Amino acid sequence: MRNFEIREEELLDELTHALSELPGASVYQRASERHVGGRYAPDGILDVDINHHQFKLVVEAKRELFPRDVHQQVWRLRDFLNQMDETGEKVPMLIAGAISKGAREILQQEQVGYYDLGGSLFVPSSCAYVLIERPLLKKAGRAFGSIFQGQRARVAQAVIGTAPRWVSVKELAEETGVSPATASETLTEMERRDWLEVEGAGPAKLRRLRERGPVLDEWVRLIADQKPPRIERYYVPGGDAGQIARRLDEACRDLGAQYAVTAEAAAQAYAPYLSAISQVRCRIQGGRLRREVLARLDARPVSEGWNLGVIEDTGKRDIAVGERIDGVAYAPPVQVYLDLMQGSGRARELADHLRAERLPG
Repeated sequence: MRNFEIREEELLDELTHALSELPGASVYQRASERHVGGRYAPDGILDVDINHHQFKLVVEAKRELFPRDVHQQVWRLRDFLNQMDETGEKVPMLIAGAISKGAREILQQEQVGYYDLGGSLFVPSSCAYVLIERPLLKKAGRAFGSIFQGQRARVAQAVIGTAPRWVSVKELAEETGVSPATASETLTEMERRDWLEVEGAGPAKLRRLRERGPVLDEWVRLIADQKPPRIERYYVPGGDAGQIARRLDEACRDLGAQYAVTAEAAAQAYAPYLSAISQVRCRIQGGRLRREVLARLDARPVSEGWNLGVIEDTGKRDIAVGERIDGVAYAPPVQVYLDLMQGSGRARELADHLRAERLPG
């Protein structure tokens, strides 16, 4: 597998090869432009001939591209094109190891070409229009998805949950229990994706989410390529899902164990939809405390007929609590939505209803 973290010269070679593979195409790569003083120069210019239609590609190479990066680079490329003395069609183009979906959409709207190492290629020439869309390289996809993992995920969830309220780094760090550095890094990455509005600067800088939809859609796309978390299934004697959840709360409070109910039972609490829920899915602090909680519930491991599912997450910090309703701690609506999107049966239906009711926009 190719590494998406390669040098500009190698990216240009990859682009040249990809263009040469097109039917009836030939490509000549010029020597790189020299930077004179502070004057901008692109990373390369390609002379392209496709079925006897000639044009020039003026190319800027980057490691990766998000929407915020694109706006600045497009302006620089167009300014350079306006100062070129050469005649003939000149097409601006951005290439990178990986280009986010949002960045590609902007480039198509702006009629600026692009290429990434996954094989996606867009050439908006007036005489040779090319559009090839392919998935990101797996390594690039994992890197792009790092904003939705670990402690960063807690920050992203909080930003989604608090929208449209303005929030600061300090406030998010205190609310989520992560370090200010992690909160700041996560917000910076969300800014690069053009998901946030920004006000002020320095310690007083505030951000808020533009829309929940693009962030949730991207998160769902990421988890669709992952294996769902493993669930330990148990049968707890006596009672319906509501009674089991209340007994779980009592056991966890007595033993000092962190927990949060999620998925169907939580969705029903946040935005009632079904007439009845028969199963409870939850996260419980791991190790000895989890074993003691399960023993207190008289929970018996089963493969069928389960009514308590414990999602395997490690440690106490992986368990975020949104609201307490009728004496039960529920995961935040964002986490509930994501867990439902990895479920089966009517889980997706419940997810759509929860998103419409509790996570609009």
